[in-house]
Formats: sequence, structure tokens, C-alpha cells
Amino acid sequence: MIPTLFGLTLLMFILERTIPNTILASQYLNPQSSLPQTIQLQNAYAQLGLNLPAPVQFLYYLNNIFHGNLGYMNSSYYSGSVASAIIQYFPNTAQLVIFSMMFTLLIAVPLGTYIGSKPGSVADHASRVFSITGFAIPAFWLGLMLQIGLGKGVLDSPLSVFPLGGIVSNSALPANLPSWLINPTTGGLSSSPTHMILFDSLIHGDFALAGNAFLHMVLPIITLTYALLAGLLRFIRSGMVDVASKEYIKTARAKGVPERIVVRRHMRKNAMIPAITVVALLIADLLGGVVITETIFRYPGMGLLSVNAAIEFEIYGVIGTTLVFGVIMVVANLVVDIVYAFMDPRIRY
Repeated sequence: MIPTLFGLTLLMFILERTIPNTILASQYLNPQSSLPQTIQLQNAYAQLGLNLPAPVQFLYYLNNIFHGNLGYMNSSYYSGSVASAIIQYFPNTAQLVIFSMMFTLLIAVPLGTYIGSKPGSVADHASRVFSITGFAIPAFWLGLMLQIGLGKGVLDSPLSVFPLGGIVSNSALPANLPSWLINPTTGGLSSSPTHMILFDSLIHGDFALAGNAFLHMVLPIITLTYALLAGLLRFIRSGMVDVASKEYIKTARAKGVPERIVVRRHMRKNAMIPAITVVALLIADLLGGVVITETIFRYPGMGLLSVNAAIEFEIYGVIGTTLVFGVIMVVANLVVDIVYAFMDPRIRY
């Protein structure tokens, strides 16, 4: 993991340094500062080491990362340090990722076990169609269809109850915002202590606001879960079919072990081993899907932050969010390897 993270930071540094030094330094200008712009530019050059050789600049770059200095943004979407923006918006992305992974596992494991134990059945064929469409349908198209079919105010349907976008409805907010809903720095909407308004509302006892926040999450979660579920379902099903032909399964059945015990205790655990190996790849798809999904639903998370940074040419915003996504991916791979070793004692690193 360590050399991979080193390579990731080196790649981000190279991409950043392809931009002229004057533009890199100008991103550090603070229009609200009392210092003259020339002094601010000198300070930026010194902080980034732009007048030094490239290897030394890379050491400055690593030092800034370790101290949480990822640069600054001054866009219409966010103004301030990139690190503060990530701290504010990452929890919203974490909400979507956590719920999407949770629902994917809750559905894929039992359903994959069932269809894998009955290959060639109607359920097996139906799951194949579901998986193929899940791979084929783009996230942006599915999100738009969900907005049209289930979005409030689009169609006159009893199912059209979900908000089209955002994180919470203005009508659901209290007339006088409590202190835990106000960002002390910017004065804007930002919940505390977790920065996840669903959980913060529950912590502070505002269950109506928590319910409204959950409604805003439903359509983005469905959009993210659909593709993940399609992939994981096929791997679990294939693992079940492969394990069914093993000698120890035939032996268990020959001894008269009940079929449900054979499926749950012998087949499913071993069928999950190959499925675990692709979870890291699914997490990569999930992170990519978050960027698209948050943009469609205007959900204020890391994905939307990175897109707005790219549109408004906020260099440090793009590099910073990309770096964080890369670190998440590397750590996820490490966790998957550890879980794989626990699931299969034959594996030794």
C-alpha cells in the first residue's frame, strides 16, 4: 500500500506541475486578505517551493499534504481551503457509499445464494437479465429515469414522493436554524458533529428533518446500488454453482445433511471467496458512480465538489479530491485483502 500511495502522490504532483507556476500561485490569492497580491504570490511561491528544483518541489508537496494543506478554492460553489471543503462534503458522500454498500450486501448475499443453489430456474434467468441491464444502463440515464418516474412534481403518481435533488428541503428546516445546523465559519448550512445531516438530526432529536434527509438520499442510493448489485449478484451466483460440484458438497449431501445446512454453511461461505476479490473493483465503480450520481441529483458531496472544481478550473480542488478518492481506493484494496485472508485460511501473505 505504501509504494502505491507514493506513486499516487507522485502522479498527482506531476499533473499539478504541468500547469504554469503563475497559475498555481495565483490560486493562493485571497481577495479578502489585507496583504498586497505581490506579497501573497511571494508567500505562495515559498510555500509551494516553485522556485526550487522539481525533486525539492515534490518534498514540499508531500510536506503540504501531511500538514493538510491541499491548496485553496475560490469558486461559486465553495471558497476556502480544499481540506476544509473535503471535511465538509466528504461525509455526505460517505452516507451514500455506506448505505449503497449495505443495501447491496443485504440483497446480493441471500439472493445470490438462492439463485446459485437453483441454476437454470426462472429466478436464475431473471437475475441474469437483471445483471446484464445493470451493467448496460449508465448511471446518469438511470438517475434521470428515477427522477422522472419517482421525483416529486414530475408525474402525477402516488410513487412520485422523492425530492429531485439536494440534501434537505428548505421547508423542512426550522425557521430559526439551531447552532448545530450552521457552519460557524461561513454561516451556511452545515450540520455537526458528523457533518451528515441524517445522523446529526437523529442525534439532536429532529426526526422530521432526519426523515426528509433520508428521502433525499433514496434516489441516489438506488442509482448507486443498482450497478453494484448487478455485479456482485453474478459473482456470488457463479461461486455457488462452482462450489456445488465440489467433492465435500457431494459428501455432505450423501451423509444426509439437510439441504439448507449444505447451502448456508458449506456452499455460501466458500462461494463468497471469489466474490470478495471483486469488491475492491466494485468500490472503484462506486466512487466513479458517486461523481455522476451526485451531479445528477445535486447532492453536495465529494463528487459534486470535484465536478464543480473541474468546471471552474479550480486546480487544487480537482487534484485534492482525486487524491482523496485514490487513497480511499488503496485502503479499500487493503481491507479486501485482509478480509479475503480471514475467509480463506489457505491464503498467507
